[in-house]
Amino acid sequence: MKDLLKNKKILYLYTGDHLLHRRFAESIGADINKISWKIPKNYDIYFVEGDYVKIVMMKKLGKINRNSKIIVLMSDPRLFYLNSLHRFDTKKKEVIRTSTTKKIIAKKFLNQLDGVICVGKFEKSLFRKLNKTVPIKIVSPFIRRELYDELLSINPNLNNKNILFIGSGPDYHYKGIDILIEVFKELRKKYPEVQLKIVGKWKVDPSWNIDGISFEGEQKNIFKYMQEISLYLHLARGEAYGLTIIESMIAGLPCIVSNITGAKEAVKEVAPDFIVPLKKEKIIPTIEKYFESSLSEKKILSRKFRKNAEKFNEKDVLKFFKKQFEKLIEEIYNEK
Repeated sequence: MKDLLKNKKILYLYTGDHLLHRRFAESIGADINKISWKIPKNYDIYFVEGDYVKIVMMKKLGKINRNSKIIVLMSDPRLFYLNSLHRFDTKKKEVIRTSTTKKIIAKKFLNQLDGVICVGKFEKSLFRKLNKTVPIKIVSPFIRRELYDELLSINPNLNNKNILFIGSGPDYHYKGIDILIEVFKELRKKYPEVQLKIVGKWKVDPSWNIDGISFEGEQKNIFKYMQEISLYLHLARGEAYGLTIIESMIAGLPCIVSNITGAKEAVKEVAPDFIVPLKKEKIIPTIEKYFESSLSEKKILSRKFRKNAEKFNEKDVLKFFKKQFEKLIEEIYNEK
């Protein structure tokens, strides 16, 4: 199996060039290039970050070797939106109905893939709703080594009612900003002292300017925010995983997350009740129950969340990724 990987020439093609994805590519010895219509054509395997339509078209047009294999890393909203009636339009900056025609075309292109690496079980479940046959392997995200160590040093103040969310726009639908704000407004009625800090780049809609909510913008130092709050709340729609959830867990922060974000699998191992559907009548009682628990109970939860997140360290995840990639290659080439 290792010889099979060693003897294959691999090109990693990025779209957003996510640091973690680049590290995945480096772990298997891939060459790295930005995806475009002008890429080297004589590779055995094209390992692609998200955008599979362009590379499939290039293979059909003979712009890359027709015998080459295409493996796509699925870790963004596209699978969720292909399974959804609505999506966020980046040009109109609003949620629109997903084009049925575009969905049909996109699904057909999925059939042309040779293999898929899904970041988390949630992405695999979304993919399997669209395609039952393409070989899939699941991997985990990781927290880069230097950040991991700093997060471990955080001692959060659990004895307050401050809430944190970390994420950037413009896709407020995907990140769940709308329901996050609605939940906060209800909490504010019972807990006038509650605060919500939103860290990330957003064009703040006037309707989001609510007493107790502060948009902090992009921040290099997230640690000071994690030290000042007692709960991380993440109500995303269809997020492949949600690294900020794992970061918060490592920092010892209890996390309440939606049932349609991939990191729910990590939260489930600690506190299944902290996974909530996107309904205010389900979310608010869960938060209230946590707020009303004793400090000692919160500290026990904090330790459990931190302990469970240890497995997301860079070394172990990259080692596992390489093994999964090797198994996928073996399956694709059908060599035992």
